[in-house]
Amino acid sequence: MTIRSLTLADFDAVNTIFMQMQNLHIKYRPDLYRKIEKPTTHKAWDYEASLEDGNKIMLGAETDGKIVGFCIIEIRQSESRALVLRTVAHINNIAVDENYRRKGIGKALYLEAVKLGKARGADSVDLKVFSFNESAIAFYKSLGMTEQSFTMEQKI
Repeated sequence: MTIRSLTLADFDAVNTIFMQMQNLHIKYRPDLYRKIEKPTTHKAWDYEASLEDGNKIMLGAETDGKIVGFCIIEIRQSESRALVLRTVAHINNIAVDENYRRKGIGKALYLEAVKLGKARGADSVDLKVFSFNESAIAFYKSLGMTEQSFTMEQKI
């Protein structure tokens, strides 16, 4: 397995994995996520724009010439005067093809994200994960991540 920067040519493979992730979210949170047709253009979900964004790092995990996982990291600066000034490597997405899970691919993507975030001046890495995704939560905890906050909701 190789971890490398994504390109426009990787869109179809990344998009397939993205749709797996979208369908998981639809299954557990149909009140938030809607069913969408699989996009057919690299302009979908800002893929092309993200490749060109200097604050984003787009990584792919490749096995036997096939992208089997991806990670999108955004380097962010804290902007609130109430918060300590810091640089964070925020993981927007990290996903592994359902046929390749539990093979160390997610961990390799995460470790590369941490390494590249640190190289860009980040002092921490963070991400958002839904509470229904217990396997992902356990995975992130196994990597040493801890809970930072909770988003609460109530339907009215």
